[in-house]
Amino acid sequence: MTEQDIPKLIEHFADLPDPRHARGIRHHLIDIVCISILAVICGANTYSQIQQYGQANEEWLRRFLRLPFGVPSQDTFERVFAILSPDAWQGRFLAWTRTLVVPELPEGEDEVLALDGKTARGSKDLDGNALHTVSVWSSQFEVVFSQQQVPDKSNEITVMPELVEVINPAGAIITTDAMGTQKQLAWAAREHHAHYLLALKDNHPTLLEDVSWAFDHEDESGWKSKHSYCQTMDKAHGREEVRECWVLPAPELLYQRESWRDLSSVVRVRSKRRVNGKVSEKTRYFLTSLAGGAERVLRAARFHWGIENGLHWVLDVAFDEDRSRARLKNAQATWVALRHLAINLLKRDKTVKAGVEAKRLRAGWDRAYLLKLLNS
Repeated sequence: MTEQDIPKLIEHFADLPDPRHARGIRHHLIDIVCISILAVICGANTYSQIQQYGQANEEWLRRFLRLPFGVPSQDTFERVFAILSPDAWQGRFLAWTRTLVVPELPEGEDEVLALDGKTARGSKDLDGNALHTVSVWSSQFEVVFSQQQVPDKSNEITVMPELVEVINPAGAIITTDAMGTQKQLAWAAREHHAHYLLALKDNHPTLLEDVSWAFDHEDESGWKSKHSYCQTMDKAHGREEVRECWVLPAPELLYQRESWRDLSSVVRVRSKRRVNGKVSEKTRYFLTSLAGGAERVLRAARFHWGIENGLHWVLDVAFDEDRSRARLKNAQATWVALRHLAINLLKRDKTVKAGVEAKRLRAGWDRAYLLKLLNS
């Protein structure tokens, strides 16, 4: 692999519309974009660090970039990030992710696409508003397929169906937390030949009461109705967790049953955890288009939480996202897209047995490894 291979990734972002006024432009947009992508992969979390990366590697960068006025200043990176179109980034990011080759899942295993939002806490403005990003995360492949920025957390419910429209989820199971449990999402999933598994909490109080009552009734009557059940147990590092899953056909008289497209089953998952002698228990309820199969449903429910550990935790720990001070919507959206791009490349690499943070350092130290990531 040589520097000539770098455009295989960069070319997907080469036609980003340049929002700058033509008069007075000193630095080519593709130069700014390329340096930013490489710097973030290699550990940069601020505009200053992007500039420092560019200056430290300027001689090498000139092999494939023009850089007519040298490496741009951090102020230039900041100004350009602030005016780049989030929609344009989203379109190029989506086109790039569609070129990624993912391995085949084991026979009989469903792909789980988790939809969830994360707030960039450091982006709060004077009114207390912060940028919120909803992501589509492939739990098994650990890839961000798409993302969309929204003004605040309440807007998740409008963005999620739109994301389903663009990711072609056919055959997968769409999962969300309770915030995303909306009729529009269920309809979008089924319209695109995917199943859904939606968490049910107090944002649908009457529906939650009906579902809870259905399971309580079965408990009292000795489970005479048709149902599916499974139990799993995990032990590790002094922690023991038992999970039980019950799946019932959706009751005919369930509140607003007909509004949830192809609703097939209701689900109860009960988790009992013992850590250092202390026991805690949690019960969760779900709506799903899946019919029966408690093992299948429980697997999907567990995979959903991979977005917390595999994406959100990594963004906070390895990329220091919560401390990002980019407050303008476009700037924070650009940073989110760059971080997600880097995570996709770093997570896909299995040759280095290390976490994302260590892999970023390795990419900065070892140019051969960086080139390998870019062409994985």
